[in-house]
Amino acid sequence: MARRFTNLFILAITCMVSVMAQDVSFSVNSPGNVIEGRKFALTFRLKNGQASAPRPPQLDNCELLYGPATSTMSSSTYANGKMTSSTSIDYTYTYLAKSAGKVVVPAVTINSGGNNYSSRQITFQIFPADKESEEDASYSQGGRRPVHVDDIDTQTPGPVSDKDLFVRISLSRDKVYEQEAIIATIKVYTKFQISGFLANTQPSFDGFISEELPVNNELQPDHFNGQNYYSAELKKAIIYPQKSGKLTINSGKYDVTVVQYRNVSMGFFTTREPVERKIVTQSNSVSINVEALPTPAPESFNGAVGRYTISSELTPQRLLTNEAANLKLTIKGTGNIKVFSEPKVEFPHGFDEYTPDKEVDARFNGSDMTGSATVNYTIVPQEVGKAVIEPVEFTYFDPSKREYVTLQTERYDVNVGRGANSAAPVQQKEIDTSLNDILHIKSAHAPVIQPGSQVFFSWYYWSVYIVAVVLLIAVIVIYRKKMQLSADVRRMQLVRATKLAKKRFKLASAAMHAHENDKFYEELSKALWGYLSDKLGIPASQLLRDNISQAMSAHGADEDTVKNVIAIIDDCEMARFTPDHSEEEMSGLYDKAVDVVNEMEKINKK
Repeated sequence: MARRFTNLFILAITCMVSVMAQDVSFSVNSPGNVIEGRKFALTFRLKNGQASAPRPPQLDNCELLYGPATSTMSSSTYANGKMTSSTSIDYTYTYLAKSAGKVVVPAVTINSGGNNYSSRQITFQIFPADKESEEDASYSQGGRRPVHVDDIDTQTPGPVSDKDLFVRISLSRDKVYEQEAIIATIKVYTKFQISGFLANTQPSFDGFISEELPVNNELQPDHFNGQNYYSAELKKAIIYPQKSGKLTINSGKYDVTVVQYRNVSMGFFTTREPVERKIVTQSNSVSINVEALPTPAPESFNGAVGRYTISSELTPQRLLTNEAANLKLTIKGTGNIKVFSEPKVEFPHGFDEYTPDKEVDARFNGSDMTGSATVNYTIVPQEVGKAVIEPVEFTYFDPSKREYVTLQTERYDVNVGRGANSAAPVQQKEIDTSLNDILHIKSAHAPVIQPGSQVFFSWYYWSVYIVAVVLLIAVIVIYRKKMQLSADVRRMQLVRATKLAKKRFKLASAAMHAHENDKFYEELSKALWGYLSDKLGIPASQLLRDNISQAMSAHGADEDTVKNVIAIIDDCEMARFTPDHSEEEMSGLYDKAVDVVNEMEKINKK
């Protein structure tokens, strides 16, 4: 009995030591943005410690209702002969958001085990209550009750207003220079829960170079145009306009399934039952005015727009013939760092140069791209002597100054020595006359045409002349024929339609066998959309599910072929929201897509 008590005591001591060995921490969980007049919880968590509840912080525009509500959690794990335990205590305070504004939660300090621990300072926003709208006025006169995001009593079955759910494209700026960064954000705003979302047509960034950025697609409280919504980012990209003038980002089309609630009488009480409703919504289109860069631009301008610095490094510093050296240019700054061309370097005579290698390390900084571009120029000196590598000029356009800025690297005065692989000058030596099979190479004048020979009247002269004339005529005829075929844009579209589709099908097949599901559906969708765009003569940006059916019917496709095309497109789009797919499903979908293209090709042959 005493031995068992001893073992239990040792085990308890071990657990206590394990708990004490854990790091003690104190943190706060942000309540997120809240709506005026609503309650919210502010929770502090003490991990692996013991302490009394901290004093609740005083928050601007908020009133403390009650708290703290304390809850304790513990967990233990046993691995590799060691037991580790952890505990956490949550202290939750409930507040009332009294008025709209920014709220700062200061750092709160707690004492555990004789040591003080502080939480970090956080901020959140209190959004104002919904402003009275036309729906409120109509409801007071017996109309439909206005919808509120936090009240399911108002989310009853019925038509969904474009003010209760919509997709919006917003730009960070409405006037920029060419190649100046713009942040384009596509967000959905809704007062209903969303159970299904499908993008039929995404907005196109024609006239821009775009790079997609990470998005937060979780619904969060948001405030827009006097109303409260839940919003989520659908797409976010940094775009650079490639030409001046007024550029427009076209609207997109989306299928959305929302959840509404209807009252169901259960006799003595009434309960609410969720009801799904499918709607089609369309985003707005936005335009931006792009100002052309000033002219004339300096010769050293290669399209860089933003703010940059440049430095150079030559390695090795002592150059040798036939041995490679490297001139490295490092361009750092903020702007279209991934887009502009590398500077042109004029190396001295006697240097062989190779195609420069450009590496870009850039990251998104909230409004533009920041980072560095490293350009390596590989050179090989071929001649011994002194040489000068002149300073390299790099010009960028600074939109804030509205002017071009030219920077220069340092000048390099180098002495080129003879490398180990260089051939030394060779002097001609006497050759043993007894070796009659090896003699000096003797230089001699070219043979002189004997007087009286008439090359102009020879038969081979006229034969070569006639052949050259015939070849020239043939080249002209072939070139004109090629230009006529290139001018026929519609014919070129039809010619490349099948070719590009086969190429995409091969990529999709490779992705399918490599079990890369997302890439398979992406390549299969691109193959079908691109083929239909070229075959039907409709730009990809204007290709919709509705006009596909009409255009295919006008092209001569039967009803089954049209239905198969629409079904394949829907399957590819839905696959992005359903991650698990068997190889049999992908193979079947691939075969259907190939059969559809073959059917369309048979129509032309008929």
